[in-house]
Amino acid sequence: MNLREAIGETNFEPQQILGYAPIEPDGSFKLVVPADTPIGLAVVDSEGRAFQTHTNWIQIRPGERRTCDGCHSPRRGASLNSGSIVDTMPSALRSALASAHLSGETMASTRTRLDANALKLVSDLIYQDAWADTTQAGVTARPSISLRYTGNADPSQDLATAAPTNGVINYPDHIQPLWTRNRGSNTCTSCHNASASLNLLGTVAGSGRLASYDELLIGDPVIDPSTGLPKTQLKNGVPEVVRQPALVETRASEGDALGLARKSRLMEILAGQLLMSSADAQTTHPTPTSVNHATMLNAAEKRLLAEWMDLGGKYYNDPFNANAGVRTISTLSQESFEAKVLPILNSTCATYCHMGVGSGAGKSFIDNRFVLTGDPEGDYNVTLTMISDTCNPASNTLLSKPSTRPHPSGATGQTTAVLPAGSTDFATIVQWIATGCPTP
Repeated sequence: MNLREAIGETNFEPQQILGYAPIEPDGSFKLVVPADTPIGLAVVDSEGRAFQTHTNWIQIRPGERRTCDGCHSPRRGASLNSGSIVDTMPSALRSALASAHLSGETMASTRTRLDANALKLVSDLIYQDAWADTTQAGVTARPSISLRYTGNADPSQDLATAAPTNGVINYPDHIQPLWTRNRGSNTCTSCHNASASLNLLGTVAGSGRLASYDELLIGDPVIDPSTGLPKTQLKNGVPEVVRQPALVETRASEGDALGLARKSRLMEILAGQLLMSSADAQTTHPTPTSVNHATMLNAAEKRLLAEWMDLGGKYYNDPFNANAGVRTISTLSQESFEAKVLPILNSTCATYCHMGVGSGAGKSFIDNRFVLTGDPEGDYNVTLTMISDTCNPASNTLLSKPSTRPHPSGATGQTTAVLPAGSTDFATIVQWIATGCPTP
C-alpha cells in the first residue's frame, strides 16, 4: 500500500487533535499553541462536533502573537471583538471578574491574565461557566460540559476500546473496534455483516483497506433502471460512476459552515438528531425504524467518531503506523530527483493535470491526490508517496498509472499513454527508483 492509499478516501492530509480550549461568552478565546506547527481551528458543539472544518492552516513562530482580525486583514492588530464590544460588561458577570477587566480586553484576555493555566490546551472537552453571577435574580450559568474518553462521572459513558494517543485517530485502530465491541449480547456487526446492505465487518476489501471503511466512505453506484448498469457522467472530461451519497461526508470548503460530522448521515443516525446532512443523504439512508441506533454508542464513542469525521475521515492519520502496511521510502536521492525526474513530471504530468498553481492545457488538479506545486522539496516528498517498492519500479503508482491507456481511467480519445513504458522518460524514472532497492 502506498501512502496515498493509506490516507484514504479524502482530500485532507493527516492531522491530529492538539487539544481543546473554551470560548468565552463574548466569543473570544486565547491560548498557547505549538510553534512552527500548521494549525486549524474548529468551533465544536457540546458533543464535540465541529460547526465548520477549517481548510486553511495557521502558523505561529516562537513568541509570535496572532489575533483573529478576519481572513484578509493584517496578522497583527485589534481582534474582531475589540473597541466598544470588549468594554461593555454585562451586569450578570461575577463582580470579581468584572472589576478585574481592563479597558480594551476581551473576556479571554482577562481570564488568562488572571489564570495563566487557562492558556493551556486540554485533551478533553471541559467547560465551566466562570462568569455568571448566579446570586443575581434570573441569572443562570451556562451548562457545564465534561466529555472525556475515560473518567466520566458515569462510567458507562467511558470509551471501552482503544483511546487515541496524542490526538491521532486511525480508522483500523480506533473506529473499527466500535463496530465490533460487544454491547451486552450484540455487536454492530451482528446485523451489519456481509449479508447486510451495510457491512461493518473488519474484513479486507479489494482496496487493501477494511471493507467497513469503504462502505462508509464510498457511496453505492446509482443504477440506470433502463440498462441495469451503473450510471456514468463526465467530470472534467473524464467518465466516472455516479454514486449515491456516502454515510460519511469528507468534502469541506471555507464557505461551507457545516463541519463534517454534522453533515454526515452516519452521525445523525447514531446521534438521533437531524443536523446538516443533505436531503439526498437522508433519502438514501433513512433512519432505521426497527432499532433505535441513537442509544447504541455512548458519549465518549460518539465524541471519538465525531473527531474522526471532522479530521477528514481518513483511514490513517498516522500513515506510518507499523500496522498501516505502508512502505516508507527514504533511500531515493532528492538531488537526482530534481535534476532528472522533476523536469519530466513538469513537462508531462504537471502540464495537463497535476500542477497545483497556474493553469495548464488540461484538467483541474482539484480532484487529484498527486499535485506538483513548483517547490522542489515538496514535489520530491509528494512523489515519494507514489512509490512503495523500489525493487519493482514499474509497479509503483508513479509509473503504472501514466504508462497505461487511458490515464486517467475512463478518459476518451487517448491513442498513446502519457508516459509510455518504452520511452526514454519512463526509463529515467525507473533508474531513479531502482537506486533505492537494497543490494543483496
